[in-house]
Amino acid sequence: MPRPNPARNAAAVLALALGAVLAGGCEPGGDYGYDRVSHRQWPPAVPEATNPEPPTARPGLLASTQPQKLNLDNLPSGVTAAMAEEGQKLFSNPCMGCHGAAGAGTPAAPPLNDGEWLNISGAYPEIVTLITNGVQQPKKYPGAMPAKGGGSFDDTQVRALAAYVYALSHQGEQ
Repeated sequence: MPRPNPARNAAAVLALALGAVLAGGCEPGGDYGYDRVSHRQWPPAVPEATNPEPPTARPGLLASTQPQKLNLDNLPSGVTAAMAEEGQKLFSNPCMGCHGAAGAGTPAAPPLNDGEWLNISGAYPEIVTLITNGVQQPKKYPGAMPAKGGGSFDDTQVRALAAYVYALSHQGEQ
């Protein structure tokens, strides 16, 4: 028969006593935080988004991300329908990032499809110049437009982009 070890017996008794004290003291309402845990709302409340609703498209303007059929009957002299269609393809990157799908505008840049111009009159040669040089100090919008919209367009592509923007801004004209 093994000999009793008084130190091991004392440790076992102490562990049992400590366990009984801890188990007896863990009651809801105590200062242990258990009452707060048991009364949490489930499922947790989800805060409402603080982002504003996106702007709604104005009637009559092109606001789809899908390529739209443009009115190409009123292009200025020297500007072809093929140029405007090529410009529509080029517009998706990087122009659409600021001016929005189909040039509908965003908080970063003005709409291009409403016939209103902030920095120029909207004539085709002015649009070419504006795209080529950018807009360093916009009148109403927070950021400057870099030259060529930040893209690496050649002169032919800039003229195609200008043709598309011209067509967008003159949709209601015959």
